[in-house]
Amino acid sequence: MNPFLNPLFAARLITRYFTAINRAWRLTHDELKRYQDRALRKTLAYAYQVPLYHRKYRKAGIHPRDIRGIDDIHKLPLITKKDLIEGFPDQVVPPGYNTAHAYVVGTSGSSGRPMSMYKDMEYITTEALAAVRQLRAYGMSWRKTRITNIGDFSVPTTSDEECLKKGLMGNLSPFFSLDNYQNLYTGEEARILLKKMDSFHPELIIGYTSVLMGIASLKMRGMGNGVKPTYIISSGEVLDGYSRNYIQEAFDAPVLNLYATTEGGSIAFECLRKGFHINSDFVHVEILDRDGEPVSDGEFGSMVITRLYPGGTPIIRYTGLSDIASLSGEQCDCGMHTPLLKTLEGRKKDAIILPDGRIFPPATIPMPLSEASAKYGTLQIKRFQFIQKKIDDIEILIEIDEEQRDRGVSVDTLLAEILHNYERLVGERVTITVKEVKKVEQPEGAPSPPLIISMVDRKKIEEALL
Repeated sequence: MNPFLNPLFAARLITRYFTAINRAWRLTHDELKRYQDRALRKTLAYAYQVPLYHRKYRKAGIHPRDIRGIDDIHKLPLITKKDLIEGFPDQVVPPGYNTAHAYVVGTSGSSGRPMSMYKDMEYITTEALAAVRQLRAYGMSWRKTRITNIGDFSVPTTSDEECLKKGLMGNLSPFFSLDNYQNLYTGEEARILLKKMDSFHPELIIGYTSVLMGIASLKMRGMGNGVKPTYIISSGEVLDGYSRNYIQEAFDAPVLNLYATTEGGSIAFECLRKGFHINSDFVHVEILDRDGEPVSDGEFGSMVITRLYPGGTPIIRYTGLSDIASLSGEQCDCGMHTPLLKTLEGRKKDAIILPDGRIFPPATIPMPLSEASAKYGTLQIKRFQFIQKKIDDIEILIEIDEEQRDRGVSVDTLLAEILHNYERLVGERVTITVKEVKKVEQPEGAPSPPLIISMVDRKKIEEALL
């Protein structure tokens, strides 16, 4: 049965729709904090029924009534990805939970073993409200704006994209025309994607950074004249400075960052003033050091999230994202009162570690390359990739756009400048090689070429980081 035909379900959703989306603007910082406190208590009451959490909290001597709000969240034990993997399926939902009416949604396993969790329609619709909020921040409408979503539909029974497409959109389709949505598969060739988009005329494009770069290179050649988006959203991969500038130049449209995960939903997004807003009424974010203690604003640490609504598999003080980030103590003047991320640096496993112990997360390592391109005012680099073969051996692969080749500066001079910048950065103890390739490497099964391929023992990276 379509859950939207259930009057109680529909009434709850309508109430949330008219209250939750505008909450980021309507409530002050202090009021949002009080909302978080109430939401956390409600979520914990639900989670305490879930065997995994019940067992963890009993062992720690913690009961939900001991937690009055967000200020007490540090008392709760951390939950790891391993906990959810080993607890699935029976230990991650309350006894009697009707799994037949829920979706099994899983991670790709790109950072280790894949994890699966349950999401029911109420969970999914609440999750979707954060996306509607983002559209509203851009002056767009989920019912009218023409949106192209280039997602990973390769695992149709477990991907978040497929869950959204068949679950939410499938159930909404009897009530609303959804012809303004175009769902494309990220594994298709850039030419095919652009051709499909050319006939759709999207106002908003959402996709992986690497996929957007491939499409942008075709736009640089004059293809896709019908693709003139107002905004572009990069999600699922690190958005570095060079890639952002390249995509913006190709489409003549702002590129905005979205941080969304299977476990956390839409965690944070950039507003039009580039404030990286955390959807703090949907998910609480902590940035912790290797000892589980909070770091100061502006300092790197590990992302730990807590979903602030019950249903399906609860996610409370979850460490399994393995992302490096930092918080900002500033407030944005866009009108939203939610807290801000300062940086989102990418996954720990993708960081580059040097012999002297220095760490360069995925969002930071491309900076010397961006500086070289900016020095000569060129955008002829189509794609780039870092391969750390050993702790003292790094190879940088560069794809050149043939339409832009030697524009502003010769390729040889540009590659020499990139080499010089990285040699100066890493020092004499590390061998740096910069070479032009026809295509960067794409591991089998990966939806797109990764920015960093590290052959260094992952344990060394984890130990050096956090």
